[in-house]
Amino acid sequence: MIYAPLSKPTIVTSNITAVETKDFSLTCQATGQIHAYQWFINLVAPAGSRIQLSPDKRTLTLSRLTRRDNKGPYECEIRNPFYSNRSYPFTLDVAYGPYIATIDHISDQFATGINVTLSCVADSNPPAQFTWLQNGQSVSNSASFSIITSLNHIGNYTCIATNSFTGLTRTANKTLMIYAPVSKPTIVTSNITAVENKDFSLTCQATGQIHAYQWFMNRVAPAGSRIQLSPDKRTLTVSRLTRRDNKGPYECEIRNPFYSNRSHPFTLDVAYGPDIATIDHIRDQFAMGINVTLSCVADSNPPAQFTWLQNGQSVSNSASFSIITSLNHIGNYTCIATNSFTGLTRTANKTLMIYAPVSKPTIVTSNITAVETKDFSLTCQATGQIHAYQWLINRVATAGSRIQLSPDKRTLTVSRLTRRDNKGPYECEIRNPFYSNRSHPFTLDVAYGPDIATIDRISDQFAMGNNVTLSCVADSNPPAQFTWLQNGQSVSNSASFSIITSLNHIGNYTCIATNSFTGLTRTANKTLMIYAPVSKPTIVTSNITAVETKDFSLTCQATGQIHAYQWLINRVAPAGSRIQLSPDKRTLTLSRLTRRDNKVPYECEIRNPFYSNRSDPFTLDVAYGPDIATIDHISDQFATGINVTLSCVADSNPPAQFTWLQNGQSVSNSASFSIITSLNHIGNYTCIATNSFTGLTRTANKTLMIYGE
Repeated sequence: MIYAPLSKPTIVTSNITAVETKDFSLTCQATGQIHAYQWFINLVAPAGSRIQLSPDKRTLTLSRLTRRDNKGPYECEIRNPFYSNRSYPFTLDVAYGPYIATIDHISDQFATGINVTLSCVADSNPPAQFTWLQNGQSVSNSASFSIITSLNHIGNYTCIATNSFTGLTRTANKTLMIYAPVSKPTIVTSNITAVENKDFSLTCQATGQIHAYQWFMNRVAPAGSRIQLSPDKRTLTVSRLTRRDNKGPYECEIRNPFYSNRSHPFTLDVAYGPDIATIDHIRDQFAMGINVTLSCVADSNPPAQFTWLQNGQSVSNSASFSIITSLNHIGNYTCIATNSFTGLTRTANKTLMIYAPVSKPTIVTSNITAVETKDFSLTCQATGQIHAYQWLINRVATAGSRIQLSPDKRTLTVSRLTRRDNKGPYECEIRNPFYSNRSHPFTLDVAYGPDIATIDRISDQFAMGNNVTLSCVADSNPPAQFTWLQNGQSVSNSASFSIITSLNHIGNYTCIATNSFTGLTRTANKTLMIYAPVSKPTIVTSNITAVETKDFSLTCQATGQIHAYQWLINRVAPAGSRIQLSPDKRTLTLSRLTRRDNKVPYECEIRNPFYSNRSDPFTLDVAYGPDIATIDHISDQFATGINVTLSCVADSNPPAQFTWLQNGQSVSNSASFSIITSLNHIGNYTCIATNSFTGLTRTANKTLMIYGE
């Protein structure tokens, strides 16, 4: 092998720029007969966990670069058995950042007209490029810029530092507040007038950049449980004002970090009242033609306005007014004191009574007739100005537990009148402070009854064709009127009436005795029963067939006037735990029938007080079974060609119906059937015995085996 000298190698990088935190590779590029590659960092072979060589050692990779990485120089050398050559040195320049962008420390707040410089710094290689934004809008592309403060400069300032080699961007923020002088505030009130007992609010109204509100009362900060400030202290509320409240003056002051201003003073004038309206003391009663003055007073700020009403109608708009008394002046006088500022109204009342002579009273009764057991009222009816009523019986003042007077004594009530009550005479007298008068006498006549209505004693039951008279009596004043009802229908309007008995006369007879004056009605009742012969009863069963183990009922069915039912078994009254009768004994039930039950005749009999009749006899035929189905004893095995008969028996009433199945297929519907044995007859034979009356089914099985030669 012949070797020639090697050319000088060159170092080729994976990226134009080495960037911090990223991997960076150097490749040794050369031509010729190269047997080996060798790398040197600062003339020493490379080492360390972050130095990686490709398998042929041609490429050296630095992983996760930092700004403190060894800058080299890096050299690569190529060799063969006779020659070697080394590259020119290569040095690293690691790009990094920007790491943190910071804005130089300056205040966040300024007055207008101040020269302010905002500067931004950020560590970066190569040096970072800067952009400034005000409220999202670009305002500068340098690290620093200056402004002369105005309200337009209020807002958020963002410094953006960028390194195009690393692709990184960092930001820093500063919010500036620029303040201008504040206007003079004014005090606005919640109401035009401050009113006692109500809340009163004062609001500090101003424009500009206001940071705080401050209130002063008599140039001192307000205090006390009744002084309340809104959360922003802009509104001051005095709760539940009184006329003695401090009138101020009240002032509000506004402030920001650079300016302040104070309002003009505000004073309170608390409106109150009217407190109580009172009418000067005068009498309530007067004769006609008297000069009377009514005066009203009420403490109020501002002074109250007055209105006088007579029975709801306005009669004066001054505090006092005078009248010459007449009947037109009777009534209620109301003084109304009003304060339009507080919205309050107070009233005082005085009732005046002017009297004239009273008319002669009359006695009016609550009913046309005085009725025993009821209350009877007499009312003293009169016109005029009446103060009191007085009742007299036989010219003596009324007395006794049964004598009741209404609260105004105008009405006298005699409670629970009796026919023996004193008839009077009754008189009523009326009075006022100046006059009196008495009614004409009034006498009582007490109506009573009917007391008790009774029907003459006669029997309740009759045969047809009897002559029967029904009579009714009742004590009454005036005498009672009578009405007779048969089953609710009128049959007579006299005290007595007669009938010739028939079935149409069956029913309830009511005697009604009435007194139209007392409004009372008394009744007496008599029920008549007229009997005719009863029809022959029949026995109806609950089922068509009596079935063993089940209940079986017999009902006695008949028409006519039936008082009682009677059952007979073999002409004897039925007995035993399995014999049950319905409450009216019309239905007899035999529970859990057996085939051994007595088949003797059953009879039912019906009766009333005059007649009886008995049904035709009824006999039982109890259906049962089939009990057990059995197949006649025959062999289970046969040779072919044998005549074999299969027979099935089962005790049943009525006799069972039979079905034969061979291997589940029907082969016969009779109790017995025959076959000439063949291999086709091998299998299971099932006998099914059925009783359609009892609904029961029984089965028996036989397996046959047929053998051929």
